[in-house]
Amino acid sequence: MFIGTLDTLAEQGKVLPAVVVKALEEVRKRQAATLEPGRYEIDGETLFFLVQDVRTKPVAEGRPEAHRSFADVQLVLSGEERYGVSPAEPGLNPTEESWEEKDLAFFPKPARESYIDLFPGMFAVFYPGELHRPGCAVGEPAAVRKVVIKIHRTLLGL
Repeated sequence: MFIGTLDTLAEQGKVLPAVVVKALEEVRKRQAATLEPGRYEIDGETLFFLVQDVRTKPVAEGRPEAHRSFADVQLVLSGEERYGVSPAEPGLNPTEESWEEKDLAFFPKPARESYIDLFPGMFAVFYPGELHRPGCAVGEPAAVRKVVIKIHRTLLGL
């Protein structure tokens, strides 16, 4: 996992994979905040982003998730969103999975979950296999506009 800001992307880009920087720059160039919700391709099926308008919910109503084939770059455009994060936990099995159809599985609450809050212009990179619980409220449930960049693991050398 990596946390950063668009304002400091030039400096952070020195330690991020080039494809992450490329994707964030493309999202900024396309002015994602002005786009309609939906899917936008950068490089076909291996690199694309989703513009989403969501309503956050209490942490207890969220579900930890992970992906096998894609990394998620979660970028908050407006509002604020809390994420549960956890290191890999051997033996923690999915409660629901659709790896083949959606590259997604949901998990029970991990033993060592921490929380991070993202505000406008902040992003978090979740690599394949990393548990994260998106869509949680910071305080009361509220509207959030965000971008989720999907990066296929092969573009990351995984």
